[in-house]
Amino acid sequence: MSLTLTATSEFEGAAYFRLDNCAFFLQDFYEPSHCQNAMLHLLVEDSTGWHEHILNVKVSEEFNVQLTETVEQAWGILEFCLTDFSEG
Repeated sequence: MSLTLTATSEFEGAAYFRLDNCAFFLQDFYEPSHCQNAMLHLLVEDSTGWHEHILNVKVSEEFNVQLTETVEQAWGILEFCLTDFSEG
């Protein structure tokens, strides 16, 4: 498994992407103030497995993003963050 996403549909500035049983929708819309404060949450069954996979395929190095360690939150979710510091 890689992090290569498949665009399953594209139309008028919007696209739907999929990787296995995960999917998300992107829209061609640029608003600088939104970009500086945007988050995308992906819920997966195995956070630890995904974290290990992202480390193994070297996503941080390839895309110049920061990967945090996994953290168990007070509300019971085990999470990690991928942070993209690009400016648009």
